[in-house]
Amino acid sequence: MDRFIEVHFSIGVVVNLLAQHPRTVADHPRTPHRTRTAQGAREGRPLLAESRTVLGDRRYLAPLAAALRKRAAGGDGAPEEVHFSDGGDRIHVIALWRSPTDLREFVEASHGDLLDFRALTGAFPRVGRVLWWAADGAAVTPEEAAARAEHLREHGPRPHAFTLASPVPAPA
Repeated sequence: MDRFIEVHFSIGVVVNLLAQHPRTVADHPRTPHRTRTAQGAREGRPLLAESRTVLGDRRYLAPLAAALRKRAAGGDGAPEEVHFSDGGDRIHVIALWRSPTDLREFVEASHGDLLDFRALTGAFPRVGRVLWWAADGAAVTPEEAAARAEHLREHGPRPHAFTLASPVPAPA
């Protein structure tokens, strides 16, 4: 993996690197599309599935995505990432969390990363998020995430698709 992504996750450090070695997201190898099933985190209990799309300036989005992925992987409630795709100016992640509390802690902890992105670009990245409860062992796919996001747009928060601002308790 390129030293740019592997070692330097701080947005502040990335600015210095970009000044020395101007690159774009297109210069970085794409992480291939991955899909896995929800397994192992809490056997037999539903997992909180999160589909997150982050849109922003393609010059700085890859470093932001790397910082967010590192932050998510480092916490006690670390999710299982079941899908990641990099579309240049759009990063899409599907992750399985143990609880809404773990996801909320990640969101709060990543605020500094978003402020760094804003300092570089003059704007916050746009983040779209849809949540749902997935049975342990169930397949979680980008197609399902897209269908649930559409359901959320059309019908608002419901057990089928919801947000952190409108949480739905885990099914029994």
